[in-house]
Amino acid sequence: MGMLGRITQRITGNNPMLLSLINSCYQKGHYLKAAATAIYTMPVRRILTLEEPVKNFSFITSREYYAELQDLLRLSMPEGFSLVRTGRKHDGGYIMLDDFNDGGIAYSFGISSEVSWDRDIASHGYDVFMYDHTIDGLPEKNPRFHWTKQGIADGVTQDDRLKTLEELIMANHHEGKRDMILKMDVEGAEWGFLEAVSSETLSQFGQMTFEFHDILNHGRPDLVLEVFRKINRTHQLVHVHANNFGNYISCGGKIFSTLFELSYVLRSKYSFITDYDPVLPLDIDSPNLAFLPEVELGRWNEHADIGDRFTAHVVAI
Repeated sequence: MGMLGRITQRITGNNPMLLSLINSCYQKGHYLKAAATAIYTMPVRRILTLEEPVKNFSFITSREYYAELQDLLRLSMPEGFSLVRTGRKHDGGYIMLDDFNDGGIAYSFGISSEVSWDRDIASHGYDVFMYDHTIDGLPEKNPRFHWTKQGIADGVTQDDRLKTLEELIMANHHEGKRDMILKMDVEGAEWGFLEAVSSETLSQFGQMTFEFHDILNHGRPDLVLEVFRKINRTHQLVHVHANNFGNYISCGGKIFSTLFELSYVLRSKYSFITDYDPVLPLDIDSPNLAFLPEVELGRWNEHADIGDRFTAHVVAI
């Protein structure tokens, strides 16, 4: 196979439709069209692999950091319950515990134009209080949607459009409410929010799901660990999913992603299975980007002996 053939095979992943399209363009002398098609359709993963010691690269490479991180992100499952997908199949959907209460209250931070999760939660009988200061309105109406053009305060940014969760709970007269649901995808502001919020406030939520950003390259790895320690005091992690748009590393046989979707339940509400040992992703998981493969996390609770060697995988689209 010639160099051009090898490159084309690499780009298309042997997808017969793409191979045929690119070859047809090339044979007709449409070289620029062939190149543009190849670039546009190339879901190339792992284009950069760096063996540790990874130097001059933007990943945290402390073995102590990842050793504690795997302990803090250990999964368990409430006895007698199962997981269910909420929201659409790809980006915007989350895995949660199938335990919903008609007449409940949910808080949703980070809306943009995607409300499939909010719609599903509303269908379970929840009033969904939705916050996003970057949009001017919701893409659809629902009698259970309550949107406000405000964002969540991260404890750092000074902006009148941002409020703390405690302030929003008081404004909605939910101070005495329990077993609420919290969903948060706020592009990195989750760290400051979780650093500042009280454990008492978090305890008002029976379920919480977050997309965590910059786990591999956060400027304050101590903050990342402290945030997960805080959550673990009140809540138990029940699901981990790696957003396949994020970079990731493998170390000691364990994969950690820049973008993790994590779902939690309130510890005091459930009894937990002691030998829960899932292989991730689950069948109900779905890649955030449909044209890229899932990140295979494997048997997540299996303890890995984190060493000094890391392999970094960078996604390019």
